[in-house]
Amino acid sequence: MAAGALILGLTPVHGESSDTGLRFVDVTSGSGIQYRNVCGARPGDKGWLMESMGAGAAWLDYDNDGNLDLYVVNGSTLERDAGEGEPNQLFRGDGRGHFKDVTQQARVGDRGWGHGVAVGDIDNDGDADIYVTNYGPNVLYRNNGDGTFDDITKAAGVGNELWSTSAAFFDMDGDGNLDLYVGNYMVGTPDKVPRRGSEEARKGNCHYRGLHVFCGPMGQVPFQNVLYRGSGDGKFRDVTRESGVWLEQPRYTLGVVTADYDNDGDQDIYAANDSVQNSLWRNNGDGTFADVGVPTMSALNADGKAQAGMGVNFGDYDADGWLDIIVTNFAHDLSTVYRNQLGKFFLDDSILSGLGVTRQTLSWGTAFHDFDCDGDLDLFIANGHVYPQVDDYALGTSFRQTNHLLVNEGGRFGDATAASGPGLAIARSYRGAAFGDYDNDGDMDVFATALDEEALLLRNDSPRRGHYLEIRLIGTDSNRDAVGTRVALTAGGRRQIRQRKGGGSYLSASDPRLHFGLGSSTTVDLVEIRWPGGKKAVVRDIPADRVITIREDRGVVE
Repeated sequence: MAAGALILGLTPVHGESSDTGLRFVDVTSGSGIQYRNVCGARPGDKGWLMESMGAGAAWLDYDNDGNLDLYVVNGSTLERDAGEGEPNQLFRGDGRGHFKDVTQQARVGDRGWGHGVAVGDIDNDGDADIYVTNYGPNVLYRNNGDGTFDDITKAAGVGNELWSTSAAFFDMDGDGNLDLYVGNYMVGTPDKVPRRGSEEARKGNCHYRGLHVFCGPMGQVPFQNVLYRGSGDGKFRDVTRESGVWLEQPRYTLGVVTADYDNDGDQDIYAANDSVQNSLWRNNGDGTFADVGVPTMSALNADGKAQAGMGVNFGDYDADGWLDIIVTNFAHDLSTVYRNQLGKFFLDDSILSGLGVTRQTLSWGTAFHDFDCDGDLDLFIANGHVYPQVDDYALGTSFRQTNHLLVNEGGRFGDATAASGPGLAIARSYRGAAFGDYDNDGDMDVFATALDEEALLLRNDSPRRGHYLEIRLIGTDSNRDAVGTRVALTAGGRRQIRQRKGGGSYLSASDPRLHFGLGSSTTVDLVEIRWPGGKKAVVRDIPADRVITIREDRGVVE
């Protein structure tokens, strides 16, 4: 997000798109979700970078009733004292599209300057715990299993008083306990960084094409990311140095996701970094990691240049059995698709895969999902500018932008945004995006936050979709969340893979269930599961259009 990265970013002009049968509708009003983002001063008065970052959200089932609940992070302003920001909110879902604010009784309304959220069962007791990243001290809430949470940050040792962005729970060493990777950004306090438009900023690298913009990240001091090893009892130990993820020159991290990109059975880490190379940390299987972004060609774009990475996710969009990567970037620079080459290296496939339509947008939260349930992975990208003052100049760009919905057409994406319902025509400066089937109707919905505005709940009302199967995984020898599990599904002669990932998108967490579109198939022929500990299981002949639960020790239980 460096000033030098800003080239003219026009309000999205979506290309021609055919009628795919997809339809997304804004159902925020009437859902019970009442939330408005606060992130610094009013748009025209923002002076520092932290005022443009926005916040994320998480889908989770905190009360284990089978329905998705929603945790939304909120921010603060520089005029407010520490701990006096807008409270985060927890909304309890009924599985039919309605939500109730239970923040006060659940005791999860942190009032720090919030940015991101990660969800994980840190003590393997069957309840989802919540980690909040802040501009300032982070917070860990342990779920008591009775509708309430306790703040155990100090005892857990994960306060991390830096400027944190995205985070991910995952099991780095296969011991059955969740570990935690936290992405950090830069030294950004007003006493260390000049205000936009000040004399000091004017003399520095805080301008673009005549605009005086926020200072950073380039020229500012980056913070070190942190890796905590969990012991399974709610406590963590900082293993950043001994694990090998400590960097002599830290990078400005905004997006984090974990998955097994090389199919060797352990969990790797990918971090989208702002204006410097991205990081791919390959798990060595012995508690250490190797920085392989450059040798695997996933750190830079096809021109060998660093981009301004915001959001990130894994997904096998070309159905070859290997996880590919999507990284969202700054305006007038494509969002980047890295196509996995047998776990050895990646090819920048952005142009060939159809992501040229993203060149004009500044992009954030993202994920691969099968929104039309036809058996392949589509792509959603949340868009919005960071510089409100661009609206005041004749630069052909806009602060508020619409989002992208790109439909998979045989391994290449077509822009279906304009033909996919009124919800995708709503322009705001979007940030976080969380994905989940909140109404339990079998298709993936989207919740997107917007800077200084109300959030957007997009219900997937697509009339011509295929069949589906959703799988809830429960680890027993493995971590209870089953993070790291690989599932291969075969239906109608088509084989698909999903992984239970950690993190992903931007500042957000998504539905823990794995969702598969089946097209016209009414039966799943085969489900092959590889649990994080290496155990394998097979399930056959599953009827479509349902949610099933698979336990590591007992197989299908419901």
